[in-house]
Amino acid sequence: MIFDGETRLVSAIPTTVKNQELVEKRREQIVLAAIKLFAKKGFHRTTLRNLAEEAGLSQGNIYDYVGSKEDIFFLIHQFAAGSAMEAMTKALEQVSDPLEKLRRMVRAEFTTMDSLADAIMLIYQEGHILKKPLLRSLLKKERAHLEVIESIIEQCVKTGALRSCNTRVLANLVKSMVDAWVLKRWDLRGHATAQEVEQAILDLLLHGFLTTDDVPGRHEQSKRPLQGKVAIVANGGTVLGSAIISFFLSQGVTVAAHMEFVKKSREYPVLNPKSGGDLTCYVTADRGPMSPELFREMEKANGPADIFVYDIGIGNLRGIRGQRESLEAAKQLRDNVTRAQTMTGAVQESMSRRSSGRIIYLAPWAWDKYPDSMSYEAAKGAIIALTHACARDMARFRVNVNCIVPGFIRAIRPSKIQNELADRLNKEIPAGRMGEISDITDTVLFLAGDSSKYLTGQILRCTGGAD
Repeated sequence: MIFDGETRLVSAIPTTVKNQELVEKRREQIVLAAIKLFAKKGFHRTTLRNLAEEAGLSQGNIYDYVGSKEDIFFLIHQFAAGSAMEAMTKALEQVSDPLEKLRRMVRAEFTTMDSLADAIMLIYQEGHILKKPLLRSLLKKERAHLEVIESIIEQCVKTGALRSCNTRVLANLVKSMVDAWVLKRWDLRGHATAQEVEQAILDLLLHGFLTTDDVPGRHEQSKRPLQGKVAIVANGGTVLGSAIISFFLSQGVTVAAHMEFVKKSREYPVLNPKSGGDLTCYVTADRGPMSPELFREMEKANGPADIFVYDIGIGNLRGIRGQRESLEAAKQLRDNVTRAQTMTGAVQESMSRRSSGRIIYLAPWAWDKYPDSMSYEAAKGAIIALTHACARDMARFRVNVNCIVPGFIRAIRPSKIQNELADRLNKEIPAGRMGEISDITDTVLFLAGDSSKYLTGQILRCTGGAD
């Protein structure tokens, strides 16, 4: 249910239906359909007929719950505001330290804005269409949201964590910075990841970007634990592979990445062979498949690998199609496992010689089960077995070998299968939601850093409690 408490809309917009639960259920269907269609076709080009069809209602039936597209626009704003407030409330539960509240608040806001990007953009673009009574209502909701941010900032000021300031101004600046990920996505996407922008906001808010050391603890707080290391990423063209590459780059890691081909869309912001900096791309068409020989060549050009990551999955959210696609998926999974096994000797030789290193295997994520479930389970089992065997061999050389098993991770741009299964999965997953890409990159950070130096041979299931 998306509307409750102060955000209940049964009385705000007229309806001919007296069953409030049914009204809320149908309006939720309409809101989700509207966000999708308005983003695709535009607000003005979308008709109520289009909305009724997308929501699974008849055109006549939709008038039982809303009277116009303006009503639906109002509901979208209420949905976004309610979602943001709910996320913030959950993030602040059982947290007493004001600075930690501030960090969690920013992260909750950022996650909400990212997940509702199309709705937020629509609200900013078309807000002028609302009549004054509805507009005043929405602004009142926005003010209540800002007051929560202000109260957290005031707590930080009272405890001395932040210097005295105009909390109303700072609250609006923080909110504007978070919203910029949506409003400025035309410029940011392709040049930064969500995690990088979120961290930049926190750094700016808590530490600033001055290089002076006159603030005690500033250097330690802003230090990137992986800075200066070299990472080699195999099968880096997947959704998770590209996210890991981008995350490494944001941490100051030199990255050499192998992939089938380079994706140039904004969902894959770092995979550009001409991007320069600390990323070098090796594409199958030019360099052949990942092999021990290519690994040695990558080390020679970029330096010995401190971190080796291999994504075993397909990672393209292809879903269920036909026999041809199933056979292709099975072949890709088998090839990825075989190449990972073939690579083991070269990686072990390099890291054992230096008595240091991290090997991180990424099992196929849960979406890969849909093209061919048997091949998915076989590949997952094989890479887990390889992790255990490799960890036993390398422990004496102080090389840690671990495996991450990703569950259903929400992609930046939801595919058809993700949209179709989202409601069912959110009910079946014990955590009540799909995972975020940051859940995987945070786990990679843990396994690649010093915090896990005594952890090896472990299978970390990043699945929200699902099998």
